[in-house]
Amino acid sequence: MRRFSMKKIIGLLLVFFLLISPSLAKDKKVEFDAQAAWSYIKDLAADFMQGRKSGQPGGVMGEEYIASKFKEWGLEPAGDNGTYFQNFTIEHRNIGEGVAFEIITDKARRDFYYGEDWRVQRYSGSGHFTAEIVFVGYGIHAPKEEYDEYAGVDVKGKVVLFATSVPQRLQKKLGDAVKMDKRVEAAQRLGARGILVFRPSTSTQSRYFRMSVDKKLYKPDFVMLSVEGKVTDFIFKDLKTDLRSVFRKMSKTSKPVSFETGEKIFVSVDAIFDEKRAARNVLAKISGTDKKLKDEYIIIGAHMDHLGIGPMGDVYNGANDNASGSAVVMELARIMKLNRAKPERTVIFATWAGEEQGLLGSRYYADHPTHPIEKAVANINLDMVGFGSGKLNFGGIYYAPHVWKVIKENLPKEMLDFVKPGRGGPGGSDHTPFLGKGVPAFFGITVDSFLKYHRPGDDSDLIQPELLKKTGDFVHAAVKLLASDPQNFIQPRRQENYYLKYQNLVNYKLSPINNVIANHGDTKDSHVDLQLSVVEEKESLSGDELRIDIINNLFDVQEKIKKTKGLSLYSSSSSLAMGSRLGKTTVITGLKGLNAFRDDMRWAQVLAKQGLYFVVAEDPGFLFDEKGLNEEGKKIVKAVNTSGLLLCVKGANASQSKALLEGSKKPLVFFEKDLPDKDVLDLIKKKESAIGLILTVDADPAAYFKKMDKVKKAIGTQYLMMVNEQCLWGNSGKNQMLNVISEIIKAEYERSDLSNIFSSTFLRVLNKARGDGSQQMMRFRPF
Repeated sequence: MRRFSMKKIIGLLLVFFLLISPSLAKDKKVEFDAQAAWSYIKDLAADFMQGRKSGQPGGVMGEEYIASKFKEWGLEPAGDNGTYFQNFTIEHRNIGEGVAFEIITDKARRDFYYGEDWRVQRYSGSGHFTAEIVFVGYGIHAPKEEYDEYAGVDVKGKVVLFATSVPQRLQKKLGDAVKMDKRVEAAQRLGARGILVFRPSTSTQSRYFRMSVDKKLYKPDFVMLSVEGKVTDFIFKDLKTDLRSVFRKMSKTSKPVSFETGEKIFVSVDAIFDEKRAARNVLAKISGTDKKLKDEYIIIGAHMDHLGIGPMGDVYNGANDNASGSAVVMELARIMKLNRAKPERTVIFATWAGEEQGLLGSRYYADHPTHPIEKAVANINLDMVGFGSGKLNFGGIYYAPHVWKVIKENLPKEMLDFVKPGRGGPGGSDHTPFLGKGVPAFFGITVDSFLKYHRPGDDSDLIQPELLKKTGDFVHAAVKLLASDPQNFIQPRRQENYYLKYQNLVNYKLSPINNVIANHGDTKDSHVDLQLSVVEEKESLSGDELRIDIINNLFDVQEKIKKTKGLSLYSSSSSLAMGSRLGKTTVITGLKGLNAFRDDMRWAQVLAKQGLYFVVAEDPGFLFDEKGLNEEGKKIVKAVNTSGLLLCVKGANASQSKALLEGSKKPLVFFEKDLPDKDVLDLIKKKESAIGLILTVDADPAAYFKKMDKVKKAIGTQYLMMVNEQCLWGNSGKNQMLNVISEIIKAEYERSDLSNIFSSTFLRVLNKARGDGSQQMMRFRPF
């Protein structure tokens, strides 16, 4: 038997371990390194980066830094012409350092703090001057309409002070003259050096108030400033009146109140405006390896820009917002490359420029993608993920349940426990342009992350590395899953389906309420947000028997809806928002027919108090005679107006529609298959009513859209509703709607137009008829 000495045994073991150690090292995967990510944040959020504002030197440095890291780590370029950059131009606005603002009275001189007490507004010019302040009410110059707040005062070389919000009565009377653009233009034309604008409720005015004006109104030497309550209080402190008294007098007399205040303003502002400044998205990738899937991609993105240097000289370093998101994207790119990842689908790593100026970089990519947008499987957007209370909000599951399902069913529980999945939606960050293209887009932001939001002090020492680690691990695992799953994630007509889901969708098919409860009571997350349902009058009943039957029906309905899982009762626009948030369809109940109160008009008011919101008059010929509304018709219209019910009319001819509009003091809704004539449309606009164009079962979508477009051009979408004849709960009604949405997308309608057509017009006339000040439901933010 051969013997081995201890030396030989040790030597053989050393050789063995040396031989196997490379394979062991090869199998070991590099994990997400929170300290490495934090080091990128320290670099990006350092003072020398000057706040990384896009279009400024600090923004350029940030772009170069990230691109150099991608190159160092060996990632493939995914930008223009084989580079890491996607070039585009932005509209650049900036306020130079050293601003000053003082109000000078006979008794005192006081300076005010920028950002707290006053702000420079978009498209303001520069100014270094002292000038008198003239109060001009709402700043309206409409001499032709006999309402001129500049009459009797000289504003040449002075600064005018006026309120932003114009009362409804003046909006109706003066039309376009009340628009902010017209008011600013008037001040410029009459020789003012600038404007000070404030909200009438100045004590509660938000410091983030922004005035929206056209950039054509930019003049290099005309300043546009907003002021807070402290400023207006100081201006009026030594005057013989106060703002509340002034506006009360204006309301009482319906006449302008303008005067020279005797106070002066000293202002020093350097406002920089450049319509074209260069900016760059930074894009890198790891290419897919599967022959069928490699052209599809997942794009992980975060904006790299922040606010730059403030007017008071503060550097806004933006460590959490959003060096943190950029750092997670960078570290994911590094470890996936180090681990020699070979995903079936391509993975793109993106850092966006211009987010703080309006999602400019991500919007540019969505409109001019370096890789076809229709091949994007999903977007994961990370914004402010370095500070918070320990969890990650992850919105988007309502718009992409098929993608979320894969993540939810395959990731470990401890990883999912870190995540708070949310419905999601557009707004607030760079996932929004992707959603608009129909791409499943998720928005990750840590819970309670706003401590130093848009303030000096958002520095790297604020960052919690453990949050970076958990976020990075979760996104890494999700991306690996989505990049390798063989299923088809790219669904047909996804852009149209996004609009269908995003808009508050009203089902105008007037279904009997009991049918809705029976068929859809437990349907959750339907694309129907608001269901119009009716209690039908029984022909066999009349008088009190009919009215008691209707009330019993209403009580019965209310109790049944409370017991359902998928329905909720309408009570206000906020109840609709809450219902949508909970994935429920909100039911609003009306009455089909007018017989319940023909013999006693007081019952219209009684029924309104029992939960009715509208009445439907089909073939309303009995309301008219040869002269127009007959006596019964006048009484019924008055009763409906007084009760707060919305009158919806079907089957009225042109002369009947005119008579109803002229005889009603509240808005009406007309359901029509054909376009009304111009006189009717003009009256609808004048009376703030609405036309609901019926989309018939056999309608050609393109032809229907042309009719809708004619109404839009004639009176605007704020008076237009799209009324689907088919029930939207079924696929036939849904597909019909998708066909029309395709035409709307081609025509590039504004988001506000879509909102009006789908729901906001109806909600406006409903609330107006009821006397509710709120005009439409606002879509809730992602979190």
